[in-house]
Amino acid sequence: MIWQKRALLALHKALEEFEHNENWVFAIEQAKYHNRWFEEAQVHQSLMQWRESLSPEKIDNWLHNYELPEDLGSQRLGIIMAGNVPLVGFHDVIVGVITGFQVFAKTSSEDTILPKLWLSEAAKIDSIWSERVEVVEQLRNLDVAIATGSNNTAKYFSSFFKSIPHLIRNNRNSVAILDGMETEAEFIALGHDVFDYFGLGCRNVTHLMLPEGYDFMPLFQCWDVHFDWIRNHNKYANNYEYHRALLLMNLDPHIDTGYLIAKERSELYAPVGMLNYSFYDSVDGVVETLVQWGDSLQCTVSHLPISNAMSFGSTQCTQLYDFADGVDTLQWLIELRKS
Repeated sequence: MIWQKRALLALHKALEEFEHNENWVFAIEQAKYHNRWFEEAQVHQSLMQWRESLSPEKIDNWLHNYELPEDLGSQRLGIIMAGNVPLVGFHDVIVGVITGFQVFAKTSSEDTILPKLWLSEAAKIDSIWSERVEVVEQLRNLDVAIATGSNNTAKYFSSFFKSIPHLIRNNRNSVAILDGMETEAEFIALGHDVFDYFGLGCRNVTHLMLPEGYDFMPLFQCWDVHFDWIRNHNKYANNYEYHRALLLMNLDPHIDTGYLIAKERSELYAPVGMLNYSFYDSVDGVVETLVQWGDSLQCTVSHLPISNAMSFGSTQCTQLYDFADGVDTLQWLIELRKS
């Protein structure tokens, strides 16, 4: 475990002073011009969360749960990374390296600058990040594959990698269940679950489940104060205006806050600028709906007694043990190394 800890500490060290590091400052600026969703505040949020989750104590707590290989292997792991949120696909690179794979990473066209710089900065501290990771345009001659994409591309990935062990991820979204007793602090925290990263992540809440007769006024009045800044972002505003126009043309009932459209719909997924909601009459009914959503559901937010429910405001506070889609990728790769 010694070399794995050293490798992870190098990642942490590379982020220690990113706010004042010229290379990081330049890369963050370039990332914003390359992808207008990656505003400086969004990138800083991602980097600060990574820095926090890679603290020495948290690295120790995470690694102690596994029997990691002592050696570096020759097996080739290909990773197709997502790009909807800054550095969202980097966790797969991490687990690939610390399980001893030779990693070949195909970055998303939407997020290529930040992963490359982090690898470069970490390699200055521990060369494993340059020796064991290669950013490539095409993936060839792989032994294992991990790919993240849309529901449509997931089918293609499954077919393309059918002859080797593979892990394919597709679209997911998150839900919040309210009971009408939430505090203003919880409203603000929920706003972060909805609006952080402009709602582009699978951990963003896209559906509210509400008790019958729920009064939206306190919630939206709170969000008016703390989150109406989002209307000033051009790409977000374009999405909001587009869906607003469709609803108005079709005379489709909805709630319009001026920066968010709330629509009563049973679907979990809502596009950027929209938030679905539905009403429930019992917790049992809520649980039944969650079961029906199945693999489409990423996070459940509530203070109600619901299995695996998270606290308000915690969906984007990911830690090293928060595996995408609930699949322990680290253990999966450890078993593949053994075989």
